[in-house]
Amino acid sequence: MVIPLSRVALAAALGASLATAAIAAESEATFESLDKDSDGRVSINEATEDDALFVAFEKLDRNRDGELTREEFQRQHDDEPDA
Repeated sequence: MVIPLSRVALAAALGASLATAAIAAESEATFESLDKDSDGRVSINEATEDDALFVAFEKLDRNRDGELTREEFQRQHDDEPDA
């Protein structure tokens, strides 16, 4: 059975979209779990719970206010090279 290329491309795109959504959902859970005081930001003290985040904190904190917004936090995952 020969499957038209457009169906294969569609299936691949759908799979990639689902994978991206799953990663984003995982990031949200991690952000939420690190934001201990639920103020919508992860402080340097809260970041000590995650070694990789603590190490990258200064790089991710673009406005240098000592806290990561959800957007700044997401950069951690955006900057990771694809496997």
